[in-house]
Amino acid sequence: MQIEVKQQFSPAAQVHKFGGSSLASAQRFSAVADILQLQNLHLALWVVVSAPGDTTDALLHIIACADDTAARDQALASLQQQLNQLVAETLAAEAATVVQTQLQHWLADVPQALAQQRVNDVLAIGERLSALLLSELLKQRGLNATALDARDFLRLKQHQPDWTASAELLAEYTQPDCIHIVTGYIARDDKSRSITLGRNGSDYSATLLGALVQAGEVTIWTDVKAIYSADPRKVASAIPYKQVSWQQACQLAQLGNPVLHARTLAPLTGTDTVLQVRSSYEPAQDGCCVAQPGNTQPGAAQQGFITELNDVTLLTLHQDTAVTADRLALELQQPVIALPQQGDNLCWLLPAACAELALAWLAELNVHAVWDTQQYYAVAWLKADQAEQATPADQLLQQHAVSHRYENAQQLIWLLAEPLSSAVLQQLHQQLILQKPVLQLVVAGTGNVGAEFLSMLAMQQQRFAARLELNLAAVLNSRRAVLADKIPPTDWQTALAAGDSWHAEQLTAYLQALPAPKVLVDITPSGDFARLYPGFIAAGCDIISANKQGVTLPGVEYQQIKQALAQHQRQWLSNTTCGAGIPVQRTLQELISAGDQIAQVSGIFSGTLSWLLCQYDGSKPFSDFVLEAQQAGLTEPDPRDDLSGKDVQRKLLVLARELGVTLELDDIKLQPLLPEGLQHGNWQDFWAKRGVLDTELSAVFAKAQAQGEVLRYVAVLSLEPGKVSASVSLQQVSQQHALAAIAPCDNVFVIRSGWYNANPLVLKGPGAGRVVTAGGLHADLAVLSNQLIGRATAPALLT
Repeated sequence: MQIEVKQQFSPAAQVHKFGGSSLASAQRFSAVADILQLQNLHLALWVVVSAPGDTTDALLHIIACADDTAARDQALASLQQQLNQLVAETLAAEAATVVQTQLQHWLADVPQALAQQRVNDVLAIGERLSALLLSELLKQRGLNATALDARDFLRLKQHQPDWTASAELLAEYTQPDCIHIVTGYIARDDKSRSITLGRNGSDYSATLLGALVQAGEVTIWTDVKAIYSADPRKVASAIPYKQVSWQQACQLAQLGNPVLHARTLAPLTGTDTVLQVRSSYEPAQDGCCVAQPGNTQPGAAQQGFITELNDVTLLTLHQDTAVTADRLALELQQPVIALPQQGDNLCWLLPAACAELALAWLAELNVHAVWDTQQYYAVAWLKADQAEQATPADQLLQQHAVSHRYENAQQLIWLLAEPLSSAVLQQLHQQLILQKPVLQLVVAGTGNVGAEFLSMLAMQQQRFAARLELNLAAVLNSRRAVLADKIPPTDWQTALAAGDSWHAEQLTAYLQALPAPKVLVDITPSGDFARLYPGFIAAGCDIISANKQGVTLPGVEYQQIKQALAQHQRQWLSNTTCGAGIPVQRTLQELISAGDQIAQVSGIFSGTLSWLLCQYDGSKPFSDFVLEAQQAGLTEPDPRDDLSGKDVQRKLLVLARELGVTLELDDIKLQPLLPEGLQHGNWQDFWAKRGVLDTELSAVFAKAQAQGEVLRYVAVLSLEPGKVSASVSLQQVSQQHALAAIAPCDNVFVIRSGWYNANPLVLKGPGAGRVVTAGGLHADLAVLSNQLIGRATAPALLT
């Protein structure tokens, strides 16, 4: 909707609306002021306010007592006392006196207004007080603010906004560099009479204002943090959606959803304005975005909703009538729902209290309608893109006497004689609303692999967005940690730089408090951190580990971790501890679970040693190749850690324990590639003695070359009945051997089993590198994610 006005308002204007519950006390007014001070005050700021707390109900009671002077005056005195106290608690004494004096003037005019039938002027008092009180509070904080009565500019003609007149009047009242606090709920008609915009009409006021000032964003601040899939007070598993399509928001509003009211969305339809729903009680939460067509973000598909309507009734009309349900809703200021057509007639659903008024209005237009006079309780299901079948829900509701059922492609409405209990609504929600799990992700370790894992995370979040939310809830390294919900994966470095030092008890307590499901990804090289696993598991975490230290702890400590996993029914995925991204552990697990018997696992388990022995051709000393690998970042900072063979020894222990073999590290025979004595001292000491390494490797290489063979550093685990042997050593293998034809840095795993004996199963690929290792960690994460999605989409059981 494009509004042509003489005054050009800032296209970057923002509108914020606060409801009565957000302004129910002095503390709430202060909280609202805090929220406003956090906004970008360089942009034009407009604020729409409802009456404080239950003030409108109190005014309606006073209006009902109009003919009983004593009761009216008593109610007026009580309200004045209540509101005076609110003002006194909100403002400093001098400013409070000014507001209280104005309030006294407004309330003193109530008897005369009632005598003159100016009921809407009485109802406007609550909003006028909120606007004045909030503007004075902002002034007290040093901000330029002014209260503005919406009746000074907002004009409606036959329930429709008069955009031209309203925009021209608003331009006259607009002050530069000022926060405008505007009354919600009230306006004037084309005869300048005070009117109200219906119950909860302040949301409508906010979107009307948003359209008038061409706001970039309108935020509805309420007492809930999002738009839920069902009433969270009745359905504990109701899902707070981060984004809802514009079409579904309109449907929800039409169905009388308490968060979005019937006319709220109309003024912004077709504009570029973004509508946000947020909680004034939890302002740190992002809330929910109602996405205009064409502006929908990835993952904001049609969502599933269940909503209810109490005390509704049916009108039946001939289908050739020129009157629409929307027009009747406009006249009644109440929701009127055109039900999916069945047969030749139209059926409209509306509040039973409005039925007689609706019939009278239709009769004036010579439209004949039949009212069945029965009051119903309605349950509406708005279908998601991947909607569940309604059959189980139909079976459940048949136990509760469904009177009518109306369905089309977008929604299904059941009419029943009595309201459903919370327990039945919970069942209905479970059957109809596709649950989208949220997996809390804690990442420990931010080195090369950790940084790469986090850089891949945003893409993974997008890939799973429609079915699962991957939420980064913590990032830590040995120096500091950021333990905070909703860490943007693209900004983790900034968040971590602002983090604090941490200790084990603090981290465990944070994990305990995180909602399930949750997973800790260990990308550290720390044995001490791995020893904390039992506490993390007891806090409800699954573990994904690239840290070999945990899998190779002494047997007693390793078994403590396994026992914790069994006790708390958690998983430990450690596929990247051996082979980086090559799925060797997963392959072994699948073979064993299918009934195969593993006889031997052997291969090349070190990408560094694979590169060195593939590149070494005797043309120059072996140590020159070691230096080249170090400079290329292919080795540990001290390459002797690779040459010692201990890393390969640990990886073989990983596979042994994966196969259920009870071994300790010292049970694996180790022949280092590093000659005796060179492991001591610093790197300079080694470099001075490197000739010993070069001489030994030259001799071994010459022997292998003479026999037409190649050198490979090989790990072997053999499983015979009653006997286990394990070794790591430098070996000569023939050119035809599975370990011979490899590329530098390749890992190779040769699996012999009952099914793969004469012709073994061979897995080969890059066994080192931050990208493949990070990818392997994401593969493990995908396993957990798909398990959660599977559980979430499993059919509900009828009880």
